[in-house]
Amino acid sequence: MEKSVKYLKQEIEKKYAVNYLPEDLKIIDILEIKQAFIYKDLKTVIRIRKIQNKKLNTTEYIYTVKTKGDMEYHLQENIAQAYEIESHISEEKFNELIKNKISNIIEKTRIVIPIESNLKVEMDIYDNYLEGLITAEIEFPDKDIANNFKKPEWLGEEMNYQELSNWKLSNMTKEEWIKKVTKESLKNNRKIIQILKKNENI
Repeated sequence: MEKSVKYLKQEIEKKYAVNYLPEDLKIIDILEIKQAFIYKDLKTVIRIRKIQNKKLNTTEYIYTVKTKGDMEYHLQENIAQAYEIESHISEEKFNELIKNKISNIIEKTRIVIPIESNLKVEMDIYDNYLEGLITAEIEFPDKDIANNFKKPEWLGEEMNYQELSNWKLSNMTKEEWIKKVTKESLKNNRKIIQILKKNENI
């Protein structure tokens, strides 16, 4: 039986590149994510996800409706905002819905890292045609905290949500997304991935 858990929340996020891994790296979760989009119009996008928690050895399937497109981007505030409704679905329903996807399938490993003020960095290491891309997102409880946030040194420059949203990435070829990042960033990402694989974190 499918779960009927549903909730509405506002996302207030910033996305960063990753300069390096901190020496005192603490990981609280490692998630294997497989996702695709199944609907999009001018104000709404629907995403489905399979999430495997490697630490808890659990798997869940999530159906997400986001309003105002995949992200509403405020250039002056440099914050991405969206409202979303999430619900749990069954494995069977996920497998049925993904047959009608309107995007590429994105696969990534998400490493969740706690930082100051009870905030968390969700560092995504992408796979398959997006291999070599790393992004780090932080979700904030409100805009004031987001506007006053001072990032830790190991995080790099802010990344453009309009250019590198998951919706946009899911509709790009490898050649297209590589043009959106620098060669130095890709080289640095490869070093980070090697370190994480050596430590068996991914």
